[in-house]
Amino acid sequence: MIKKENKAFIRNVWKLVFRTLLLAVSIYLIITDVEKLDFTAVFHQGFGAGFLVVVWIMLAFEMLSRIIPNRRIEIGARKHFSCSYSAAQSSENGIMDMGDLRKRLNKGAVYSAFFWLLVSSAAVLLLRFLGLLTPATVFIFMLVYSVADLVCIMFFCPFQVFFLHNRCCTSCRIYNWDFFMMCAPMMLFPHVYSLSLVFLSVAALLQWEAAIFKNPHYFLEETNASLRCESCKDKSRLSCDVKKI
Repeated sequence: MIKKENKAFIRNVWKLVFRTLLLAVSIYLIITDVEKLDFTAVFHQGFGAGFLVVVWIMLAFEMLSRIIPNRRIEIGARKHFSCSYSAAQSSENGIMDMGDLRKRLNKGAVYSAFFWLLVSSAAVLLLRFLGLLTPATVFIFMLVYSVADLVCIMFFCPFQVFFLHNRCCTSCRIYNWDFFMMCAPMMLFPHVYSLSLVFLSVAALLQWEAAIFKNPHYFLEETNASLRCESCKDKSRLSCDVKKI
């Protein structure tokens, strides 16, 4: 039986199941009717565009929930809002200047961005070399990233282990980079469908980075008590947060 405070984990389980189903449907469609995944022709598909619309609505809704202050999402994704900040009573607060805080936050973020760019570029170049770079394959690429995003949150995150060395998602420096990482490959085929998703993801990313520049103390547990273990209500990861009663 799962405790009530593990509801964040339960939400993520359902999100993972839903995104995995979307990925499975997209793989089926690329095998049986690849034109159904051509988002550049979405306005000419009639009822056949239903699957593409469902994916667009899902992504757009989740991105808007990151941009607009929303206490229903995990604090790791909303710590850039002032309403999620609680000043920590720590002697460190008095000696840390803004530049020092930003330097600590940015350590590892550049390497994370480079790793994502390297993996994404390699995948795109491979698809192009094989003659498989199409709107359909880029769409599936995005859904693969969407599933990988939840795997990182719930089970294992290479960014955390190899580059960021943060305690958990609550204190993750790049939490709200996820949708940009998912949607950026869609820019390879400019269309109102793809560009609208990219626009929302860029808006979420810029809002996040602007907050880090202006209020870096929101993002560290030494300066924000809301991010500390004793304040945490987002029991998202299976390995350490879901316990039986």
